[in-house]
Amino acid sequence: MPEQAATDDILHVLRQTWGHTRFRPLQEDIIRSVLAGQDTLALLPTGGGKSICFQVPALARPGLCLVVSPLIALMKDQVENLRQRGVKAEAVYAGMSHQEIDQTLDNCVYGPVKFLYVSPERLLTDLFRVRVAKMKVSLLAIDEAHCVSQWGYDFRPPYLRIAELRELLPGVPCIALTATATEQVREDIVEKLVFGASHRVFQQSFARPNLSYSVLETEDKFRRMLEVVRGVGADKTSIVYARTRRQTEDAAAYLQQQRLSAAAYHAGLPADQRTKVQQDWMQNKTRCIVATNAFGMGIDKPDVRLVLHLEAPDNLEAYYQEAGRAGRDEKYAFAVLLRGPADADELRRRTRLSYPPLDTVRRVYQALANFSRTAVGGGELVAFDFDLQQFAETYRIKALDAHNSLRTLAREGFVQLNEAVNNPARVHIPIDHTDLYRFQVANVQHDQLIKSLLRLHGGELFAGFQRISENSLAQYLRLSVVELRKMLLFLHRSGIIQFQPRHESPQALFTTPRHDADKLPLDQKRLTRQRDLATHKTDSVIRYAAGGRCRQQLLLEYFGELEAPACGVCDFCLARKKARQESVPMPELRAQLLELVKATPQTPREVLARYAPGQASAVTALLRDLVELGELRYATDGRLSG
Repeated sequence: MPEQAATDDILHVLRQTWGHTRFRPLQEDIIRSVLAGQDTLALLPTGGGKSICFQVPALARPGLCLVVSPLIALMKDQVENLRQRGVKAEAVYAGMSHQEIDQTLDNCVYGPVKFLYVSPERLLTDLFRVRVAKMKVSLLAIDEAHCVSQWGYDFRPPYLRIAELRELLPGVPCIALTATATEQVREDIVEKLVFGASHRVFQQSFARPNLSYSVLETEDKFRRMLEVVRGVGADKTSIVYARTRRQTEDAAAYLQQQRLSAAAYHAGLPADQRTKVQQDWMQNKTRCIVATNAFGMGIDKPDVRLVLHLEAPDNLEAYYQEAGRAGRDEKYAFAVLLRGPADADELRRRTRLSYPPLDTVRRVYQALANFSRTAVGGGELVAFDFDLQQFAETYRIKALDAHNSLRTLAREGFVQLNEAVNNPARVHIPIDHTDLYRFQVANVQHDQLIKSLLRLHGGELFAGFQRISENSLAQYLRLSVVELRKMLLFLHRSGIIQFQPRHESPQALFTTPRHDADKLPLDQKRLTRQRDLATHKTDSVIRYAAGGRCRQQLLLEYFGELEAPACGVCDFCLARKKARQESVPMPELRAQLLELVKATPQTPREVLARYAPGQASAVTALLRDLVELGELRYATDGRLSG
């Protein structure tokens, strides 16, 4: 189609669905590349609008967009956002029942679904392979594409199987998106996703001109945190990142004691409380949210003025992403890292412990099999509730060893750990209207419940699983939640409905059939390479924190932007600018001192008090020279005069 017509079409989609009147930088070029059928790699900084780059072209052409994403919470957020805009979207991820996955995939084959989000582990199950071949897939989108690279900071082995998926979708273009990728990772993405020879790569500079990066030395992080939050403005929106759940709660409590509006957020909180904390912060009822690093993915709050880290993340990719949640409205904002005297040593220690001995990893794998009662050869993609503390105590394993061994098993592609995600109760009616009516006539005691479900959710219940609020439904029927759940379970066992109870516990699963722990095919050479890479990334964080140069230049060089100018707004640039402003050329300083002391005899301390700290050494040296030359002399009271 003519170029102007294409522009009009995609702008119409943008206006109609999102209400925007123009694209952000590079978005339109990326969308045109996708619509031209070219494999496309899009590297946009955090807040750069990556999702628009695949959602707009998917809506501008017939067919379904298949989106691969590693994070359940992010998937659920994007699906919900699309549904709120009137776009049909579905997701398949760990924790869903077989019936629910089956129904969802059926909807994508036969229904008007435009987006199917799927975790990489689900891509090549027999069930998925059969169904995806029947879907009218027009675009394959790979979110968080850095996960495909072993040189990246968050490698996920299941991402390597996307190449196999592409064989099932001949002729379907692929768009890969990420906010953070070094040159080596970019090359790896193109290779591992089997991009065509005519592929395009679009990269926006990682520079954030409105974001002031700072590293502050301190021995009292909570006191310094308070000073920074107040300095930016206690009435401004801020995020404080902590490493542990305990630290989030202690830091939030400290801010509250100082009468600041703050709340803690972490995966260990009940789902209702997490939702309320997030909503209160989004609506500016709470000004500061103190969170673990899981918070912020997929959350688009443009007016965050401060992101403060109590501890440095393990790598600069994570720091850049988290810090980049400040100032998305392009107004001035601050990214602050607090640095304690022992932080570098502690970061190196954590990195070293992240790669436990192989016998410890095998022991944890066996314990996980026992914990989940999974036999050798079974358990593939079957999720089970998992509490790390309970697991460690049950099998007498140090919690840190268990955590790091499970992370190693996840990196090697044997297990997957999912943080607690709020999955509301869901209901689907698998029978037709006639059979349902017969059941209602024969079972009057359940008639009111079925009518209420249909009144509240309509015919959509027959098409697929619909979320229900057990509390609201119980109030509507004047029942207790316990009584309501018993009735729903009875209807489920009777085959009248398919009922998935509410679920919010952390989960784990084996991503391959369970191995004999002694024969678990761990690759020692690859693990050693990963450990060395992690050590290199840790050293990069330590060098960034040590500074000595423009902070933004240090970050940009890490991502391959070698000729970036100094930002002018980080702590280093501002200090250098201040020193230049405060410095006085030596001839002028000499004249000033002679005039000052001849007019009013003063002690050296009184003279120094008139100059900035940065000038102290120059003033002291010049006073000494002037005395030695006889142009100034000391009086008996210790004052200098001309």
